[in-house]
Amino acid sequence: MKYLDKQGITPLMITLLLISFAVALGVVIMNFGRAEVESEAECPINIGMKLSSISGVEQLCYDQAKQQLSFTVENGVNINVEGLIVNLIGELKAETIELAEAKMGKAGIYMGRVAYDKSTAGEIRQIKISPKILLYDNEEICAEKAVVAESVRAC
Repeated sequence: MKYLDKQGITPLMITLLLISFAVALGVVIMNFGRAEVESEAECPINIGMKLSSISGVEQLCYDQAKQQLSFTVENGVNINVEGLIVNLIGELKAETIELAEAKMGKAGIYMGRVAYDKSTAGEIRQIKISPKILLYDNEEICAEKAVVAESVRAC
């Protein structure tokens, strides 16, 4: 009959339960906060990427015979670029092409070619070339630092 004299949970166990509940609640709140910050995040560095220009002519053109878009981009001096995302918006459809081999060091240059068939996608309305960078070992796509062109000359 010794068990009937016990009075339930001791104050030490209550303290441990309250502390574990507070820690769990803190973890949940921190995860919600991190998700909100990541959804609102912008690229924190000015990359300075631009289309190359020779004699005042931007190096962006479309070769009808080869059905490919050729471009040359220059990186700024602030950070290395680990790849490019090329968004092509045509009259009939839009395409996204990832160029993982388009690595550029600081003040580097990249000459790229992307297949594009005008017969199925229509005339090119807009081209957007977005850089991929590494920030704190996380790959980030900086869409707000993209190079945008709305007119494409023939090669």
